[in-house]
Amino acid sequence: MKNKVILVIDDEPEIRALLSRFLDRRGFSVITAGTLKEGRRLFEQRKPELVFLDINLPDGSGLSELKHINSGKLQFKVIMMSAFDHNEVKTEAIRYGALDFLSKPFNVARLDSVVQSQLINTPNTK
Repeated sequence: MKNKVILVIDDEPEIRALLSRFLDRRGFSVITAGTLKEGRRLFEQRKPELVFLDINLPDGSGLSELKHINSGKLQFKVIMMSAFDHNEVKTEAIRYGALDFLSKPFNVARLDSVVQSQLINTPNTK
């Protein structure tokens, strides 16, 4: 599965490191970004199968980015993340096209379930 690339966009280095280790141990190739700008650049370069996107980033809102991305032709799998676990935010994220929403701190079983449902049981399209 190392050919399946996952992009993690989060401004917290600890979250990026945690997700990187977790996903790497499951056989995925993981790239990370601390800002939306860096995330956009990595997305264009590597075309990941799945993106973990934080809602609050230093250079903008992940939710606004999701809305922008999925309003055009470029649509991809996004899992939104936030330390703010509000139903309104979750509902908005799903409405804008997120496949799921993970609350921080992560529940490892839930994280594993999300990854399996989105990537492990889906064919590689690359």
